[in-house]
Amino acid sequence: METKQLLKTLKIVVILALILGVIGAVFYLIYGFTLLWQAMAAGIVTGFLLILLFILLGLTIYLWLKLVLLRRELEKCQKELRIRNQEDSGPDYEN
Repeated sequence: METKQLLKTLKIVVILALILGVIGAVFYLIYGFTLLWQAMAAGIVTGFLLILLFILLGLTIYLWLKLVLLRRELEKCQKELRIRNQEDSGPDYEN
């Protein structure tokens, strides 16, 4: 009788250990997937921010070059305007 009771108790302990082991494994997997998911989300957000950074950097360089070329063109136009003003005012001083 003691042997049968011991086997029943042993079966119950083994079944409870398996159940606890399965629950622990499921929780561990969920925890692992959560960490993996967070890492993937952080990677995606970092990727989007890097893409945005490169776009804004390219736009900044483009606008800076456009500004430099526009200033250069403005200086040429101002120089040409000064020359034309001097040519127009030149004959007036001679008369």
